[in-house]
Amino acid sequence: MKKTSISLALVFLFVLACLAADLTGTYKGSVTFQDNKIDLTYKIKAEGEKLTGSITSEYGELPLLDGKVAGTDFSYKIDIGNGPMEAKGVFMGDSIVITSNLGGGEVKSTFKRVTE
Repeated sequence: MKKTSISLALVFLFVLACLAADLTGTYKGSVTFQDNKIDLTYKIKAEGEKLTGSITSEYGELPLLDGKVAGTDFSYKIDIGNGPMEAKGVFMGDSIVITSNLGGGEVKSTFKRVTE
């Protein structure tokens, strides 16, 4: 029984590690803020607990700052001119769900993985 529990725990940790590694990729979707829809492309690279990448829109490209990965959860900051804004995300296999605060309100959006 003890060996089975340890084996299951190790398999679970391995799966979490694989999911974090699979976060690397390109994701597309949109954010609606104050009745404006903005198409965004995330290019993400996860290396261990470090997250790097960028967000591209019709307004340009912003680097992801201070990115962190913990299992299927991740976080980063972007600087949109008013100081850094923090966002959090969850990796869901073929998509990511990003939650951020824009203008004092919480915005939650889903972005689908695309192949390049």
